[in-house]
Amino acid sequence: MKTVFSVVCLVAAAISTLYVFSLNYTAGMIQAIVLLCLCLAGLIIYAFKTMSLKKIARNVSEFFTADGSTERPFPAIVCYANGEIAWFNRYFETDVLGEDIVKSGKISEFIGDISLQTLVSAQYGMSVNYGDKKYTVYASNISTPEKPQYCLYFIDNTEIKKLAEEYQFTRPAVLQMKIDNLDEVYQNYKNSECEVISGELERILEQWASQYPSFFRRIGSGKYVMVMEERGLQEIIDKKFDILRRIREYKYGENPIEITLSIGVGRGGTYLQCDEYSKQAIEMSQSRGGDQATVNSDGDLQFFGGLTQGSTKHTKIKARLMASAFADHIINSDAIFVMGHCFSDLDSVGAAVGIFEASRVLGKPCYIVCDKEKSMAKQLIEQLSESALPNAFIDGATADDFCTAKSLLVIVDTHRVESLEYPEIFPSFEKVAVIDHHRRTANYISSAILYYDEPNASSACEMVTEILQYIPAKVELNPICAEALLSGIMLDTRNFVLSTGARTFEAAAYLKSIGADTVSVKQLFANNFENYKQKNAIVSTAVTYKGCAVAVATEHFADIRIIASQVANELLNVSGVKSSYVLFEEDNQINISARSLGEMNVQVIMEYLGGGGHLTMAATQLSDITMGDAVVKLENAINQYFEENKQ
Repeated sequence: MKTVFSVVCLVAAAISTLYVFSLNYTAGMIQAIVLLCLCLAGLIIYAFKTMSLKKIARNVSEFFTADGSTERPFPAIVCYANGEIAWFNRYFETDVLGEDIVKSGKISEFIGDISLQTLVSAQYGMSVNYGDKKYTVYASNISTPEKPQYCLYFIDNTEIKKLAEEYQFTRPAVLQMKIDNLDEVYQNYKNSECEVISGELERILEQWASQYPSFFRRIGSGKYVMVMEERGLQEIIDKKFDILRRIREYKYGENPIEITLSIGVGRGGTYLQCDEYSKQAIEMSQSRGGDQATVNSDGDLQFFGGLTQGSTKHTKIKARLMASAFADHIINSDAIFVMGHCFSDLDSVGAAVGIFEASRVLGKPCYIVCDKEKSMAKQLIEQLSESALPNAFIDGATADDFCTAKSLLVIVDTHRVESLEYPEIFPSFEKVAVIDHHRRTANYISSAILYYDEPNASSACEMVTEILQYIPAKVELNPICAEALLSGIMLDTRNFVLSTGARTFEAAAYLKSIGADTVSVKQLFANNFENYKQKNAIVSTAVTYKGCAVAVATEHFADIRIIASQVANELLNVSGVKSSYVLFEEDNQINISARSLGEMNVQVIMEYLGGGGHLTMAATQLSDITMGDAVVKLENAINQYFEENKQ
């Protein structure tokens, strides 16, 4: 087209020159000279361009010829460093372009946003789609000092990639499903009504399952299994397991019954492996409080849902069984070591004190492993050290020296090694027990000989208080130890406002009955005047973002962790605030303390940032980041939470 256009222009110019000659000889001569100069310039440019193309062809010939003679049938294209296309061979023209033409003159038209440097460094090429075909593109640097150039050749493997995709789409996936609180719901309805509820729930699940090619069966009361291909599972994941919302919103007549569903998905292996993965996944979903789905891809866990606070179970059967098993482990150990999370708080220290008392009545020595200087419960530790437990608190190095093969490490108020007060001594213990009320995360301590998790409990202190009531020995708590346990319950429930159930008040009543003084407990939460001013300074920086309050500590204070958590609690008193976040810097890390009233799950938001916690109380730490970037990451996590949990 360009050649035809050039010829037409040349003919028109020649006719114009003849016409000017006929009118004025001088003007015609000038125009003829100009036209001749233009023609000579065009010939020179064409010659240089032809020479350049030949040079390019010679430079790339080694990549597309065998033994220097036979051309390889690879579509090839050459471009400059700025992405401008310089040359392509006939195979590229016929096999890649086909009926198309090069529109932009840029290589990005064929490789998208992939940079040339990335392509060159990719040892096995990179996948590129153009038109209805799939290519693997390889690149080589054929630069010359004068003009850098890159040679790209396209391998058409459309059919192979389609077969690979089809293979992945047909891989098996097994879904285990269980209604979380069916038995408790049935207690409030007649037998005939229970049959109707069960039937309607099953109908909802069957209708949902029928949308996908799958095998769906009920395998027990409120238990179901579903086997399907990966292609169907991808659709379910894209819809964020919308069946969780449909079950949660189910009403019997006009009455909502607050029923939830747990799902465990196994994928990435054979049918037998997927079945095992799915069982592990549903256990994880229920250990995190239910109303959520866990996708287990050969050990790689992904969570969906978890928007609501799980219902508190009224039965104490599990607590009694755990207390009996825990007592057996204590009796069979030569010494007990109790350790909580780093920067221990009242709940962590209080629960450790409860374990100390249980070990004492069972006749075993016990030590509380704690960094007193970094603890947020210094006042409580000082009171205990001066009176009831003078030699109970030790540091990590001492614990590492004292422990033996028969020692038992009891971990309270956390379930992750990296969150421990002294994670470096964890490998020294062969026997480990975990007592925690936080929702289980993917990196939990799976090697524990006893794992007692109750995500619907208010606090670790509540769980330990129940254990003290059921161990096979009479426990006579010192009043200050009872106050330590009560302070932990009051901290995590924010004075019995959040995450409280009948068992929470029963535990508090038991502690009160054996001498806990609520006034003394209240004094553990008191601030001095300086801390009060520092707290107000942080509150003054708060801004709102999508219904969330975000505050930043611009200065570092001695009790910054305590103050930050108190500020996060106070920001929830502001009307319209669904969750609160306080950011502060300590030890070259940005710490985020998160709180909510239950409408938002701050644990999920903190998990996006590598942390964890509970539905209403969570935290995380960010390394190698500025405060401004940390705020941006937090906002992105909040956006992700709202995006993934659209109602």
